[in-house]
Amino acid sequence: MVSWKKIRVGTAVVAATLTTAAVLAAAPVHRPAPPADPTSEPVKLTPPLAPAEAGKPLGRVYDA
Repeated sequence: MVSWKKIRVGTAVVAATLTTAAVLAAAPVHRPAPPADPTSEPVKLTPPLAPAEAGKPLGRVYDA
């Protein structure tokens, strides 16, 4: 004989599965971005802070 607790747990699992399936079916599909043009300029990233600069406090800015 199956206990009521197992029936409730099974029902909750089925409900969660159906909810997840419905959400995934309704979610918009994101297409991957097209590849970059080979003639475009590369993105220049700023270099990380040097170890000596990393611990320095920022300069104070006084508003007049």
